[in-house]
Amino acid sequence: MSGSPSFPRNKRTQALLLSGLVFPGSGHFLLKRPLRACLYILPTLAALLFVLRDIMARTDQLMDQINSGALPLDPQLILEKVQALSASDGSAMGIAVWVLVACWIASLIDTVLLTR
Repeated sequence: MSGSPSFPRNKRTQALLLSGLVFPGSGHFLLKRPLRACLYILPTLAALLFVLRDIMARTDQLMDQINSGALPLDPQLILEKVQALSASDGSAMGIAVWVLVACWIASLIDTVLLTR
């Protein structure tokens, strides 16, 4: 990358911290690379929304069972039910989690490569 600009060390650190601790791609905005930021932010948001929607659906299902009396307020029984629901995860949930992890790691690597 012979034509890429050189960034000060503190800007590199800030961009890495933003991408690593706040949200994948957020450090790219600091580096004035909005298109690259969107490359990481959009799939991460989609995967995160999918995961949260799935978690909320499971929570609603458990709460309905508790409210109806079908599932007693026994922590051990509730834990077993949560584990049973988690065991039935589809491949879509696994893919969404892998997208989250991949975007986070790729965002960090790209930030390092951009700020060399």
